[in-house]
Amino acid sequence: MAVTTVQLKQTITALVGGVGIRSSHAIGGTNIISDDVDIAFGFTMKCGHANNIVDLTYNDSGASNKPTLEINSGGVATNLICDQEIAANSIIQDAAFADTATIAKIVAIYFEAPASNTGGVTITGDSAAVGTVSFTALGGSVLLFPRFTPVANTTKHVMALTTVGNILKVVVLGNTS
Repeated sequence: MAVTTVQLKQTITALVGGVGIRSSHAIGGTNIISDDVDIAFGFTMKCGHANNIVDLTYNDSGASNKPTLEINSGGVATNLICDQEIAANSIIQDAAFADTATIAKIVAIYFEAPASNTGGVTITGDSAAVGTVSFTALGGSVLLFPRFTPVANTTKHVMALTTVGNILKVVVLGNTS
């Protein structure tokens, strides 16, 4: 798969108006990061059991150091729905349905829990460099720019979906060099 240039733009603004203010003023900032990436993959999971816990390992030595999704040792696969295979040493597929290459650098990670979720979703980073996120029952999203080299079998996110019907969407961008 050929991904040439990706530009990620993260913006948060608020317009402030009030008594004595003659115009609206923007508060916030914009963070634009341009990186070349040659790895892009994503997946969506839907919880089917109160103990659906999945590990996203970014560099799994059991799968030729490629990214994998596996059931966490404390979780179960019962009724879990995912558009990627969740199994030991099963390599995540890219948009062209080919095995994702070995990630030398994680450029960006996007997590989204839709507002229609009725329970929380917790995503625990096994390395401080990839972050930990918790979403409430009202959903939310987060875009991380770790620009980090994953460590084999160590750099991962543990994703806990504990309310049946909850959905989590994930997109990862990275480099092979």
